[in-house]
Amino acid sequence: MENYDRKKLSKALYSPKTEPTLITAPLCPYFVVEGEGSPLDESYDEAVELLYQLSYTLKMGFKGESWYRGFVVSPLEGVWSAIEVENRDTWRWASMIAQPPFVTEEIFRKVAERCSFAKGISVKDAHFERIEDGLCVTMMHIGPYALEGRSFDRMDAFCQENQLQRLDSTHREIYLSNPKKTEPEHLKTVLRYRVERI
Repeated sequence: MENYDRKKLSKALYSPKTEPTLITAPLCPYFVVEGEGSPLDESYDEAVELLYQLSYTLKMGFKGESWYRGFVVSPLEGVWSAIEVENRDTWRWASMIAQPPFVTEEIFRKVAERCSFAKGISVKDAHFERIEDGLCVTMMHIGPYALEGRSFDRMDAFCQENQLQRLDSTHREIYLSNPKKTEPEHLKTVLRYRVERI
């Protein structure tokens, strides 16, 4: 049986066009770590590392369980709320990795316990959550993170043209490139925010 690959199965979510489009993001289970401050802070790096440790513990450590199904670990995602755009210390974020459909709160607890024991790390900051973004505007941003504002301007214009308005000030980013191995101008980042019709 082929491994579950959310990225391949949900191309509208993970491979949007470089022009804004309207999509519906369905309910999905996530491992989540929340925090605040700049993405350059050590606490953000630690959150990302914890999410990958948990996801790979699930992928590699439970293959003998009756409920387990093979899967591909999904890309890192982040929901950002910038209270003051220029002051990164005020930013609030929720880093997360989407999980396959079979994952439940009970399974998350088993994964967290095994990860903590096997890796000798604290998992107290992580939690399990099912998230449904619903109606959203999205697009693929190619280039440095610092220039995402240009893409958001295009998304905002799309909303005005199509009688849509943002539900709140948060937005989601899905990181398809490794910034440590990819030149800034080639970085691929899915941008998305929730909207409603007006």
